[in-house]
Amino acid sequence: MKPSISVIIPALNEEKNLDGVVGDTLSILNDRFSAYEIIIIDDGSQDQTPVLADRFSKENQNIKVVHHQRNMGLGCSVREGYQLSNMEYVVWNPGDRGMTRESLDTMLDSVGKADLIVPFIANPEFRWMWRRFVSRTYVLILNFLFGLKLRCYNGTVIYRTCLVKSVNTSTLGFFFFAETLITLLKTGSTYVEVPTFHQERSHGKSKAFTLKNICEILSKAVLLALDIRFNKKRKVSLPQPSGAKVIPDNTPGQN
Repeated sequence: MKPSISVIIPALNEEKNLDGVVGDTLSILNDRFSAYEIIIIDDGSQDQTPVLADRFSKENQNIKVVHHQRNMGLGCSVREGYQLSNMEYVVWNPGDRGMTRESLDTMLDSVGKADLIVPFIANPEFRWMWRRFVSRTYVLILNFLFGLKLRCYNGTVIYRTCLVKSVNTSTLGFFFFAETLITLLKTGSTYVEVPTFHQERSHGKSKAFTLKNICEILSKAVLLALDIRFNKKRKVSLPQPSGAKVIPDNTPGQN
């Protein structure tokens, strides 16, 4: 039997991108899954994003909309989407249309191969050099702290819904995504890594790459590593996931 999936689309002032990302998502869901739902989280948008989201919901009964009265942040929006999800698997898809449609298609083809489908950016050259350097350094630090060999930590991971709902994170800030992934890997969840291709936003600017986010990520990462290593209540043995696989690709990973 085909699996079912929930797709979360967090959107903050994405009136010029939302139509495209919803259209791309719908075009590759119908035949691949037994059932699906799309959950649009309007995170306090001040443009026409709420109007567009409500229109999509009226046109398609599988599309749900949540409106925040004020901006709560990306981590809060995605976490809320996880908790509202009713399908077997769940993934969030950025409202800025940064990941190509073909990449989402590739990821969805891997659903069922493992508990987690972990993407990594296969075309890091689309980013400016300083951003690539910071991203690569971030991945190296996390791999060192947690004894992992991932190529990306902040991507749009596809989770078994029951697993991701069970995770309690210390933050809903930008480190939320890495902490969720690390926590599940440390409890032995199986995974596959999938190469994805990204593109510059057609409209607007990225809201993720800020000095505040970088500082939060580093401090939270160190605290989590110490907690896992020395707090007996949280410390778990990490078996090598028997189902762990990497889809062959020779491109160096970037976050």
